[in-house]
Amino acid sequence: MSDTRNYGPASPRPYQCFMGHWEGLCKSFTPHGDFLESSAVHMDVYWLDDNTWHLHEHFENLYGVGETIFDTPIGVDGKRCFADSDQLSLEGAELTPYNYVFTIDSRVSNNIVYNNHYFLDPDTRRIITHKVRDGATSLFQIQDFTRVQRP
Repeated sequence: MSDTRNYGPASPRPYQCFMGHWEGLCKSFTPHGDFLESSAVHMDVYWLDDNTWHLHEHFENLYGVGETIFDTPIGVDGKRCFADSDQLSLEGAELTPYNYVFTIDSRVSNNIVYNNHYFLDPDTRRIITHKVRDGATSLFQIQDFTRVQRP
């Protein structure tokens, strides 16, 4: 008996689901889960070349820092990504086509940042963030984004 299954076309290359213009809200919480504040975030993500994408992320008020803009080229090697700039050092990986994890050493907020990106649908993304400073949790954040412009 032949067991052939048609699973349809292959999923897009890693990180393609990030491309576009996104509008979001970042909610900050204490290490005990108490709400602190929320702030708008504007994000533009696009390919620079076949192995590099660019993240432009504008926080109207990054908690504890103030207005902040990250402009970061991010290299890609298969499912892995990486970046190093004056603002941050970053490593990430695609776990599934719509779930990504990142570890960021932020020179802006002086935290180690653990981000989990979940694509709830192609145009809705949630980022759950755990920030650590001096070995202890300093902040939790949830960012909810809607893609307002597709590639």
